[in-house]
Formats: sequence, structure tokens, C-alpha cells
Amino acid sequence: MARCSVVKLGHVGLLGALMTVAFAGSFLAVWHWNPLQNHPPVMASAASSAAGTSSAPALTEVPAASASAVSSAELVPQKPTRCPSEPKVELRRKDVPPSDQELFRFLQENPELLGSASVGKPTRGSLFGGVELRESEGIAREGAYGWGTELVIRSIERAVREVRRCFPETPKLRVGDISRDKGGWLRPHASHQSGLDVDVGYYYRVPAGWYEKATAKNLDLPRTWALVRAFVEGGNVDTIFMDLAVQRVVKAYVATLPNEEQPVEEWFQSPTKKDTTIRHAWGHATHFHVRFRDPDAEALGERIKGMLPRIRKVKPRKP
Repeated sequence: MARCSVVKLGHVGLLGALMTVAFAGSFLAVWHWNPLQNHPPVMASAASSAAGTSSAPALTEVPAASASAVSSAELVPQKPTRCPSEPKVELRRKDVPPSDQELFRFLQENPELLGSASVGKPTRGSLFGGVELRESEGIAREGAYGWGTELVIRSIERAVREVRRCFPETPKLRVGDISRDKGGWLRPHASHQSGLDVDVGYYYRVPAGWYEKATAKNLDLPRTWALVRAFVEGGNVDTIFMDLAVQRVVKAYVATLPNEEQPVEEWFQSPTKKDTTIRHAWGHATHFHVRFRDPDAEALGERIKGMLPRIRKVKPRKP
């Protein structure tokens, strides 16, 4: 009798184990939890599970972002903070004879092979082998004398190209005197004698003529600043002469730009710093004056300055 009870109990234990496994499987089937969802999991009732239906709303999985979508988002280019600069002017270096005797012969026979020469100083000098600035879709000549060293002319053209590329529909830039075809004194200027100086107009918000006084109301500050920046970043500028009142207006505009668009060093004159790139000069509220440096032309000018009085007249070289 006792043995029969043990057997029956053994059967009951096996049946209980099977029922426990079945219940666990049914529990897991209705317990669907997606860790990507924000709401907690919902468990269906035993009755509805048995009937194959659920009283709880169906749970849907949130699709993960595809790898292509992530990669495409990462590859979206960042908008540049400022318009890229024009390439710097690069001129082919001329083969200047090492000996003075051969150099003198070149001056007489093949002067065009030597290129431009800035002789003496901007306030007391002359120009040899100058190139003339031509009018174009971006440049309007206002001065009667537009001759300079080749590097100076190409640097002016480069700066204008940059402004017009960065600001579509930019009006022509008015450019005044540079130098005579052979340099020398040019009335009414104290400088402009050696092909390194140029008078440049400002850009205005409204139509304006040459020698229009620049003010906070009429200045086109984005274009004017882009022009000044293009000149300086071209690498060939020695000094820019600009009236202090105009400097204040332009400097105030530059201060509103993001840090990465501002000059690394101070370009504008201040009471504590006067040896800056941009300096005050009376009479430059209607235009600004750019003085370039041209090491190759100046070095050649130093060598030939004593030879020029002895050679025949040389016609200016056309661009």
C-alpha cells in the first residue's frame, strides 16, 4: 500500500513539473519587452493567452537607425565660416644676369626679359618695365595714371576677383592713380612714384562716385572688409592708409564677426599701437591708399638705378 502511494506521488510530481514548464513557456510568450521602448512591458492575462488573443495593445519594436543613414549624416559637410581666399599671386621669376655688364646689355637689347623694377622710394623714385591696370567687369579706372610693377597690378586684380566671387553682383571697384608709365613725380601725390602705391575706392551701399566720403551709413561694410582682407592676406601689402574715422567703422563691423573670421593680430591703429598694417592718414576718408612691397622689383631697381640714365628710352611693357 505504501509502495502504491509512492508511485502515485511520483506520477503527481512528474505531472507538476510538466505543468510548470508549460506555464513558464506561456509566460515568456506573452512577456514581450523591447528595451528601445520607453513604456514598461505588458503581460497578457492567462485567459486571453489560452485563447490565443491579448487584451493589451500590440507592442511594436522601434526600428534602429540604419548604418547608411548614420554615415550620411556624419558626412554632411560643415558650412564654411567665410568665403575661401583667392590663390596668392605667383609670378615666374625672371632670369636676371648676375654681372652688371650683362645686365646693362639686357637693358639695352631685351629689357622686357627683366620684368618690372621699382627704382628708389615711393616718394622719390621711378618705374621700369611697368604694367598698366586695365578696366574690366570688376574695375573702373578713375586715375589717369595706372602703371605699376606686375606684382602690384596682379595683386589688385586678385583682390577684386575674391570680393566678386564671395559677393555676387558686386559693383565695379573704382581705382585711382598708381604711377606714371616710368614713374616719377605725380601731382598732387607725395608718393606714387615707383609703381608700388595705389588709391582704392570703398564699396558703398548706394550708388556713389569717385571720392565719395565713407560713413557708417553709406559704407558697404561686408564688401569693404572683404576687399581690405583680400589685399592684406595676399601677402604683398606693406601698409594701408585709411582715415581713422573710417577705421573705427570698419573695426566695429569686424568685431561682430565670429572669432575665426577676425584677424589673428591687430590690423587697425590704436592709441597704444601705431605700427599696424592699417594706419591713419589725413585725406583718406574718400578712398584708402595701399602701399605694396615687391622684393624682386625693388632688388632689380636697386641694381639698375645707376644704369638707367645711360640707356636708350624703353617703351613701357604692355600686360
